[in-house]
Amino acid sequence: MHIHFVCTGNTFRSRLAEAYLKSKKVDGLIVSSSGVEADQNNNGCITWYAQRIAKNSDLIPFITESWRQTTKELLEDVDLVIFMRKDHLKKCKSDLNFSPESYKVWEIPDLCDAELILDGDRFQNDVERIKATEKIFRAIKQKGDELLKDLDLVRP
Repeated sequence: MHIHFVCTGNTFRSRLAEAYLKSKKVDGLIVSSSGVEADQNNNGCITWYAQRIAKNSDLIPFITESWRQTTKELLEDVDLVIFMRKDHLKKCKSDLNFSPESYKVWEIPDLCDAELILDGDRFQNDVERIKATEKIFRAIKQKGDELLKDLDLVRP
C-alpha cells in the first residue's frame, strides 16, 4: 500500500507525517509526501521546527532530503491520499483536476494557523512556536497511529 501526504509547502506537516509512518517500518507500506505550493520554496528544504521535532523524535533517518511539488501524476500513483487540510484537497481538485478515489482529510493546522501571542522577545516567540509545533506533531502521530490501526497495518 502507498500512502501519500499533502500539505502546503512540504516542509513541516506532511514531511513529519511521512517520516513518522516510515519509522513504523511496516512491511509493504510505502509513504511519500508533497506540497501544493512547495515549488514556491517559502521555507527552504524543511523548517527549523520540523528539523527539531525530527531530531528529538528519532525521525532523521526517515526524513526526505527536500520538498516535493504535488502533481496529478504523483497523486494518481498512490493508494491513499491524506490531505492535511480541506483546502489542499480543494486545490488539487481545482488546479490539478484531480478527483481522488481514496482519500482522507485530517484537518491538521499549520503553524501560521496557531493562535500564537508573539511579542518583541525573540526567544519567547520561538518557545511559543516550539510549543505549537509539538502540539501539531502530537496530532499527526495520533492520526498516524489511528490510520495504521484502521488499515490493519500495525506492527506486531
